[in-house]
Amino acid sequence: MATYNLKYNRDDSVIRHLIVGLLADLNKKVSFYRQLDTNTRTEIDVPFYYSITGDENFLKDNFLFSTANGFECSPNPVGADGNYDVVPRGVVNLTSMTVDPARLVNKRNIGEYSKMNDQGLLEGYRAEFEMIPMTFSVDIEILVSSLLDIFKCTEQLIKKLYKSNQYNVEVGHLDEGLYRLAAYYAMPDDYGKENPIEYTFDDKGNYKITFSIDINSSMPAIDFDTERHVGNRMFKLTHNIEDGKTTNETIDQGLDI
Repeated sequence: MATYNLKYNRDDSVIRHLIVGLLADLNKKVSFYRQLDTNTRTEIDVPFYYSITGDENFLKDNFLFSTANGFECSPNPVGADGNYDVVPRGVVNLTSMTVDPARLVNKRNIGEYSKMNDQGLLEGYRAEFEMIPMTFSVDIEILVSSLLDIFKCTEQLIKKLYKSNQYNVEVGHLDEGLYRLAAYYAMPDDYGKENPIEYTFDDKGNYKITFSIDINSSMPAIDFDTERHVGNRMFKLTHNIEDGKTTNETIDQGLDI
């Protein structure tokens, strides 16, 4: 089976695709530099993850029950016991979703998408749809190891991401339709920072950069009753003029693939 026609349960979630697209866009843009010594200056990448707080089963499966033998007595270990506390890192958390009725447009729009047929081939289709405008509010927290790293990371956020950003994601399911969706987000004007001033030996002091962004995108609602193959073409329209009246005789349609 080819890789393009593999189906997963997560494929038909538009919201998940938008979050993954945001993580991918942030992962390739946010980094800062450290001067290790007189001759060495290195780039520190800031990886971004989605918040897994509260998912106890995920934490147990990935951090508590991994053994040195791996799954099925494999000699290669699949993970380490205990928690991974990577610094620096960014944590993204979706806080709210809102429909924006002021940006709502006519639902009688025509759009094209791809869908898998019974033979396992992707074909193009056309149908009417309505783009429902949505606003997704996201809280972002970046953990660093020092106050100087807060300054450096904030500077890079402003330089590389201020003000408007755009990314595209492929959404949909092979059985219903695949299409490209655009999303936009803007960096805020204010950035909060948290500094650990006092803590005991058992506490972890984390330097944090916190800010919120709004992702503007749309959620397509496709009317599949109006679906037709993109290969359908109108080839001929014949009419006669008799006694000053025009009458249509034949309308020929064909499948032009």
